[in-house]
Amino acid sequence: MDNKFSISRTWRIACIDFYKWIINSRMVVVAAMIVFVWSFAVTPLMEISREMNSPLNFIEPFIAVFNSRVLCLVTPAVYIFLISDHPHLDRNSLFVLHRVNKREWVLGQFIFFILSAFSFMGIIFLFSLIPNCMNAFVANGWSLVVTKYGVYNPERAYSFAASLIKEELYNQIAPYQAAATSFFLNFLYMLTLAVILLLFHVLNLRKIGVPVSISIIAVGSALGILNSQGMWYFPMAHTMIHLHYTKHLKEPIMDLRSSFLYSGIIISAILIFSLIRVKHTNFLNIDDNE
Repeated sequence: MDNKFSISRTWRIACIDFYKWIINSRMVVVAAMIVFVWSFAVTPLMEISREMNSPLNFIEPFIAVFNSRVLCLVTPAVYIFLISDHPHLDRNSLFVLHRVNKREWVLGQFIFFILSAFSFMGIIFLFSLIPNCMNAFVANGWSLVVTKYGVYNPERAYSFAASLIKEELYNQIAPYQAAATSFFLNFLYMLTLAVILLLFHVLNLRKIGVPVSISIIAVGSALGILNSQGMWYFPMAHTMIHLHYTKHLKEPIMDLRSSFLYSGIIISAILIFSLIRVKHTNFLNIDDNE
């Protein structure tokens, strides 16, 4: 093994794992998730848009997906399912590990997680826009469907569809900013869950990684639904923009910059610890997870 660090080997490790991930048969679950996203967020918005005979902003369905209390539990759980066998090691991987620096392997896995999380978010972004793309407008302003449906239909003001994008969101932030913020905060959420798997793998406790990640998703989502102050200790609350604000006051409950900082610190700390700890990892004790 060459002890000199190599960026090219690191990138090659990431690409090999990303290719294995893409062709994995469990990716069929993504299609089921897209149907679920359409059913729980996109279709309800389109229905009230037709009811009002008024178009949606093209970006609003995507914003609704990542500010839904239902989907905030489903989307990270699906991502964890898709990467649950990563870092992927089988008996053939030992031939690769003998030829690379352990730090290269850790950083290669981290780059793979970046690629997979970004691809996962990109798929949701793209397919949340497609169903309504022919009946939408392009502007950095909220639609009447989002802002006035409850005013025109007070008896349905608190219906599921009308509550997908809340006042705390559209009164405080423009839609393009909301979409970009939602995308990257959720990307960091996925990446946080992924590096937790990496950490437990480096600790030779890979079987614990998935249960811990699922527990973080479940507890964080439950505290968010209950609107408990404890939710800010978990990444889920930091991904939902409407939880950061009140309906009318400009002073935020939690600054969005703090949410980015929260995720960045956790990801960096876990990655640094993994880079330090990996020199003690015994890859000969791995389970064949192919």
